Amino acid sequence: MLRTMVVGVGRWGRTLVAQVQGKSSKISFTLGLKRNASENDISFAKANKFELLTCSYDEAVQRTDIDAVVLASPHSLHAEQTMIAARAGKHIACEKPFTLNRMDALSSIESARKANVTLAVLHNRRFLPSIGAVQDILKEKRLGVLCHVEANFSTDSNLRQKGSSACWRYKESETPLGSMTNRGVHILDAMVAFFGPITKVFANVANVAGGPRQDTTSCILWFKNGTTGYLGTLQATTPYWYMKLYGTDATLEMRGEGRLVFQPRGGKATITDFRSTNLELAELEAFADAVSGVSSYPISSGEILAIPTFLEAAIQSAETGVPVALNNERTADSNFNF
Repeated sequence: MLRTMVVGVGRWGRTLVAQVQGKSSKISFTLGLKRNASENDISFAKANKFELLTCSYDEAVQRTDIDAVVLASPHSLHAEQTMIAARAGKHIACEKPFTLNRMDALSSIESARKANVTLAVLHNRRFLPSIGAVQDILKEKRLGVLCHVEANFSTDSNLRQKGSSACWRYKESETPLGSMTNRGVHILDAMVAFFGPITKVFANVANVAGGPRQDTTSCILWFKNGTTGYLGTLQATTPYWYMKLYGTDATLEMRGEGRLVFQPRGGKATITDFRSTNLELAELEAFADAVSGVSSYPISSGEILAIPTFLEAAIQSAETGVPVALNNERTADSNFNF
């Protein structure tokens, strides 16, 4: 059993605990860390049978009764917290986005490699059965030559958040490009898994609905394999998930997270529906399997690095109004190769 500490016991930290605690024979939460714990936080910890700490992170990671940390903390803290945990010999599972720029991601990945600890980024949608089915179809080359991909992952969070909030998730420094860091990165990770590295991006972000934050983000993408793409993500509309892959022999459409529509050229469409699954349990058990050596975590170092590299370039593109090439320079570590 992998003994872990959840860092951050806010909404998503609690979700991770609730989806795993008492449901897995591979991983459990022994500790939680929240500097300004409320009575409600204390009650949640007691109900889920883990000790809640209010000490510093540096002190907490030295505890000998944990093997790993699960970071549900602000994005801007991930790099430093990853490197501190690695130096303490703790394995790391980090919420997405991993970091907001390439250099922080590189330094963090290197620190985990040097310490010989497992580093996993928790892109939970990677564990959707429908995403796995798309990967199988692509491996079988049933779409023919890949030409283009279009996608959108949106929500109404900006409309529900009427004013400013003390929550870090609503700070512009933690959420550049509007909904990209909390919604768009899910689609980006899937695209990288399907098509490989992105080489160039043209991004635009705006506040159209007049809410407290930027709400409409659009990105045109160029992939190394020649595929082009478009990604939209909003936080001022009805919740929505859509992705469509265009090939010379067929198209493949995700209508929501659980339905695939395969349309061969000149043939009849096939619709496949998938049951919902506990994504957080799946990703954290995959992390535990990677730590124990049962299997590799399904998101490689190269794929982890791809998202911060994209975010850095997309932010620059939105600021300058021109397309920006991504820095995909290979490193000495072959694990960064796709």
